Amino acid sequence: MEKTIQDKFELTATEIDRSVDATAELLAEQKIDSKDALRLRFLLEETILNYRDELSEKAVASLRFSRFFGTFRISLRVKGESYDPFREEDDSDTSVMGSLLANSGSLNRAWRYRNGSNFVTFTATKKRRISQIVLILLGILIGAVVGSLFTLIAPDTAPVVAERIITPLTNAFTGLLCVMATLMCFGAIVLGIVRLGDISTFSNIGKRMIRSFLLVSFVLTLVNTAWMVPGMTFGGSSQVSIDFFDFFDIMIDFVPHNIISPLLEFNSVHIIIIGVMFGVTMLKMGQKADRLTEIFDEINVVAILSNSYLNQFISVYVGLMVCGLIMSGQLAVITGFWKLFLIVVAGEAATLIVYTIVVCTRLKVNVRTYLHKLLPSFMISLTSANVGAAFTTTIDTLIGPLGLDADFAPMAYNLGGILFRPGYCIVFTACSLFTADLYGIEVTWVWLLAAFLLSFILSVATPPVVGGTTVCFSILFSQLGIKADALAVIISVNAVFEFLTVAVNNYCLQSQIVLLGNRFGKLDHERLRAS
Repeated sequence: MEKTIQDKFELTATEIDRSVDATAELLAEQKIDSKDALRLRFLLEETILNYRDELSEKAVASLRFSRFFGTFRISLRVKGESYDPFREEDDSDTSVMGSLLANSGSLNRAWRYRNGSNFVTFTATKKRRISQIVLILLGILIGAVVGSLFTLIAPDTAPVVAERIITPLTNAFTGLLCVMATLMCFGAIVLGIVRLGDISTFSNIGKRMIRSFLLVSFVLTLVNTAWMVPGMTFGGSSQVSIDFFDFFDIMIDFVPHNIISPLLEFNSVHIIIIGVMFGVTMLKMGQKADRLTEIFDEINVVAILSNSYLNQFISVYVGLMVCGLIMSGQLAVITGFWKLFLIVVAGEAATLIVYTIVVCTRLKVNVRTYLHKLLPSFMISLTSANVGAAFTTTIDTLIGPLGLDADFAPMAYNLGGILFRPGYCIVFTACSLFTADLYGIEVTWVWLLAAFLLSFILSVATPPVVGGTTVCFSILFSQLGIKADALAVIISVNAVFEFLTVAVNNYCLQSQIVLLGNRFGKLDHERLRAS
């Protein structure tokens, strides 16, 4: 649906009031969320007033409304000289525009200049009658019931149906999500760097974020290793021989070999490295890169809109994932390793609890409110075991309900996605120590130190591609002298662990970004605490 609200009007007080009122009436007719409608009304009015002050009352503008599925878009076109109404000097907490943008909620804005006209767009998703959390939980329930019934009625046919029908469908949808996530990931890191304003600010914030991510991972790996030590049986000598060339090969793989493969494979490490190179270069170019910045803005808007369409089917996707897991028998793999399963679940649950307590205590947030805000992205990660599937929901959560700056949040999330994987800290230490004890590997303090350091390094260096954890488990077990037979079993068990691990990584990363946002002054406390 597309509709012209007002065409070719001058920026006089009367015409501005008329166009803003007409927009408000149209939003009410479309049953847009009242809070979003009110925010958009104020933002639109302030934007038009800024253009009147910058250009003149004689400048000609037009307003259009479009809607597709659950997403609406207001487009403002103003003829005249190039002027960004959201530029940095106007985007402070003390200015009217800065205050409006800081409380814009789920609204996304974009500006570009082309062919003598300024184009401003505001986009948001129409509020669901049923919340996304309820839809996801309903999808999980239906998927579990259907999968269980099918397994009971046709136990021989269920695995075939899961492999030949359900898996291809979920893989196809995951591919679509990753395609859009790739565009958003690349655009977000570039725009996040460019909008920091200068190279020194980027260097300062980037270094502090990296130190924070690595320090927390180091401490978490240390604590997880320490609490398992009392149950270990120690021997006299060690046969640990660490081959650092394996780590060198992993580090080399971090370097992208071309610009196409990372985009096709959603290799977030390569995408972010390329994005950082583009962003830093554009930051140094200054105003010369304005046209390129506009292009990235457009790409980002397209990706946001496309992801919002795909998100309409997330509950169906989650239900199919759960149904496929049950019908394929993957959940039964952990029955022989129930103790390891309990160790991993306990470690990851404890990590979630600690992060929740720290955030809610430091920032004075209601625990129930905080959990409610993070639940949608957690459930998508948990049921898909794919960071790309939850990418859009996670970014929307960071910028909207959690109240983080719209430029800071995507950059921090993408950077943290490379370095910060607390779930892997737990899985690598738990699997190596448990398997060594189970298979009678001689454990010494030297061996334990090697297991700790290897688990920490691999948690940071795990390639974000299919089979990435398999490569790391191979390196981990070979360096620690654990038999190949154990490796095959652990890789199978980890196929189930991966679902919880990805969800924990995503939850903890969002929590860490909230804490960093508070430290850097990029957090809206009122929006974070709002229920």
